[in-house]
Amino acid sequence: MSKKKKKQKNKKKIQNNNVKLVVAQREQSGSPEILENPEKEIIENQLEVCVPENPSKHFLSDRAYNILRFVCLSCAAAMLIYASYQLTISYLDYKEDEKKYATIENMFIQDVEVKQVDEKGKISYATEKQWVWDYDAMLEYNDEAKGYIKLEGTRIQYPIVEHSDNFFYLWRGVDKVKNGSGSIFLDYRTAGLDGKMCVLYGHNMLDGSMFQDLMDYRNAAFCKKHQIFDVYVGYRHYLYYVFSTFSAKDTDENVYEYGFENDSDFQNWIDRISSKSTYQFDYGKPGINDRIIMCSTCIDDYGNRQLVCMFRGEEVAE
Repeated sequence: MSKKKKKQKNKKKIQNNNVKLVVAQREQSGSPEILENPEKEIIENQLEVCVPENPSKHFLSDRAYNILRFVCLSCAAAMLIYASYQLTISYLDYKEDEKKYATIENMFIQDVEVKQVDEKGKISYATEKQWVWDYDAMLEYNDEAKGYIKLEGTRIQYPIVEHSDNFFYLWRGVDKVKNGSGSIFLDYRTAGLDGKMCVLYGHNMLDGSMFQDLMDYRNAAFCKKHQIFDVYVGYRHYLYYVFSTFSAKDTDENVYEYGFENDSDFQNWIDRISSKSTYQFDYGKPGINDRIIMCSTCIDDYGNRQLVCMFRGEEVAE
């Protein structure tokens, strides 16, 4: 038998087997109707399996998917480039701030003659470099400077400035140049550092600068260790004692209260602020004759603020 005839015979055999299979399936399903052209039906069934209903539909779906994929990847790339740009700008701002405030710190480093007594009681004098507040030098650097705030053991060591609005220093450094870190500035609506109550604002910077350390007042160990600020008001130097720290909304008028009609209203505000504290400090709470500073920094972008309130203590003789 030739190969061609043998191949045709095998093909015919396969078709007959397929016919028998279809017939058996129909009998099993309860539809044993006679097939007029079983071979044709088998071929059609095979075509139904192999050929999609609408070939162009899958082509269009794939094309739409590729377009959507390209758009998504392009958006992701754009967002990545923008984020990288913002991070670069922030990094440059941080570095610029470090240089700026290092220059300011050097303004106050002076040679000071220090008295020394040895074990035998012999007195001698030595010259040491110390940080000494110089308000005149600060005014030469910025004529809107009002003082200086320091908290030992932290990065809070900054000049205090004030403008005629609360936006100027929000995005400007103490040199009045635009900068993302801003400055530590007084709320112009309050009576200043010598008023009954004033508010100091500062950003919560990711590099730990400005008022970021205020966030540590959520920790009891930090509160216990950092209860006294050094605040320079004009030419004078005072110790300020922390009496309350808590979180609040920036729209809370019971907290951000500007001006008091009488001593009774002021005392009510003091009582209210003191009761909100998450930590019990060692120096009690102020009275109506005290001067209070409330430091405020952002917790997030939803108006939540971390507050640290302190009152004026004794003046330090330089």
